[in-house]
Amino acid sequence: MHGPVTEAVSNALPVPLGHDLVDLREVQAELERVAEEARLALDQGLPLSTAVADPRFPALVRFHQDLRDSLFVELPGELAGWVEQGVAQAGPDGALGFVDALASLARQAGPAHDPTAPLQRALAELLVFEALRLRLLLAVWRSEDFERLGGEESDIDEIACEEIAILLDDPALSDGRVRPGALMYAAAQVSVAREAAERAEALRRSSDDVRERLLMRARLRAALRELRLPESVLLGNALSTLLDEPRLELPELQEARPVALDGMSRQAMDQRVSRGRRALAQPREGWPRRRTAALFDLLRPVGG
Repeated sequence: MHGPVTEAVSNALPVPLGHDLVDLREVQAELERVAEEARLALDQGLPLSTAVADPRFPALVRFHQDLRDSLFVELPGELAGWVEQGVAQAGPDGALGFVDALASLARQAGPAHDPTAPLQRALAELLVFEALRLRLLLAVWRSEDFERLGGEESDIDEIACEEIAILLDDPALSDGRVRPGALMYAAAQVSVAREAAERAEALRRSSDDVRERLLMRARLRAALRELRLPESVLLGNALSTLLDEPRLELPELQEARPVALDGMSRQAMDQRVSRGRRALAQPREGWPRRRTAALFDLLRPVGG
């Protein structure tokens, strides 16, 4: 499937076309798989925030998790330089221009004779959702406030999905002066603030133990985001009880988080867990932190 959406994605990649760091054919094949599942989910009336966690849509589930994990992959120096330069040139709202283009594509009916048009629209809507979701995560991750109130990444998914459902078909977006990405992001920020206020009010009626547990969990999650991606995933799984998350056997975890753990032996994973546990008990300087910048580090200053 080659069309305006896949072309927009290819052009948005922070790497010159043809560079050996990115196989565009592989990118397009992956986008075709997720487009088919996105269209199927939308045809069934499922919100994308639900579909990306539904095992009936394995390509969607993996794509959703891989995008999140990709924020924490350490970038080669050359690529980090391109991204940093691009962020500096684009400014705080630069990434929203990509959302603007995708939102316009998602609103287009497409030629009646084009059998790929429904797939292109589904893919565009999915990518708008993912882009908005990641931008919101970068914003809430700037502090521990949302998480210490009990906020989850799944709450951000739902907010992003709801705002897109409300605004994507709004006639106001037909006005060329309106930027869909900025409008959706602003509306979603209001929804995040409302969600946080409601959680804060409910938390006032909770016990000190509940508040202390949420504070500890928020601090642990923030600490894990500072680590190298394999250690973050492995230690998060090992400390799953403290994070209120299910614990997976290592083969399961490796299959679910290939961006972090692909190709790693069982022995290597066990060793990283053991070393990581010891390191987290030491001062921050001894933690297994990233040696080079990740997208998270480069985008964090403009995440608000």
